[in-house]
Amino acid sequence: MHKEEKKQFIENQIISLRKINELQKQVSHIDDSLEKLYPVAIVKDDVFFVFDLDHSGEKYEFKLEYPTPMKFGERILAAFPLEFYDMKASAVVTEDAFHSLEGYAFIFHEFVHCFQWETCEREIRETLEIERKSKESKNFTWEITHPFPYENSIFSQKTIELRNYFDLRDYLGVLNYYKEIKESLKEIDYEYMIWQEWKEGFARYIENLVRYRLGINKNTDNLKPPFDRVCFYEIGSKYIELLIEKDKSLKNNLKELYFRMFNPI
Repeated sequence: MHKEEKKQFIENQIISLRKINELQKQVSHIDDSLEKLYPVAIVKDDVFFVFDLDHSGEKYEFKLEYPTPMKFGERILAAFPLEFYDMKASAVVTEDAFHSLEGYAFIFHEFVHCFQWETCEREIRETLEIERKSKESKNFTWEITHPFPYENSIFSQKTIELRNYFDLRDYLGVLNYYKEIKESLKEIDYEYMIWQEWKEGFARYIENLVRYRLGINKNTDNLKPPFDRVCFYEIGSKYIELLIEKDKSLKNNLKELYFRMFNPI
């Protein structure tokens, strides 16, 4: 990217980022996880262009650029701490995220992950056997690559039934689902399932509250086989919604929410 081209690119991104500040004023009351804005790293030509709030906290400004450690796809929506930027949890996106209101809703989804990281995610990770074993084997992508037995007959059949429990708001039916699944899976697989449901499910739950506030369609999937990791986003969001209906204090206590999900009562 030539100097002038890069300058224009940065200016364009700052304009796009203003919308985040505008939208946050509409949604910040929804949940604690939306009260703060986080850095945004925009990936272009294998470079992170990092933007963060200025001293006033009112608008984004360009901070630095840094080469990506690998090639990314054409479209990125993610969140992780940036090692080269003081390990600050950041939303990592491509320009297409700014092309629609839905794209901005996804950015707030990623901000929820930043909030999880800053509050209790690292503490919960320390309790996970799958995290310990993955560190030992240097498998740092376990959240994406863990070979969960999606085709397990009990998991598949019970998860199909779970749709009805959610539709009927059958709290006891949902709790029984988790008790049965916990008994049928290996401990590490159950741990992985709950982790994904907590982490991605909560982010989707809040994202859908944002979508409702902004007047755009809910992000939802039909629970039917073949299942993959994304099913945990949907299951987790519905499970969390049901738990919070029963105990509103869980909404702003993510650590307690995780352990309630892990050990249904």
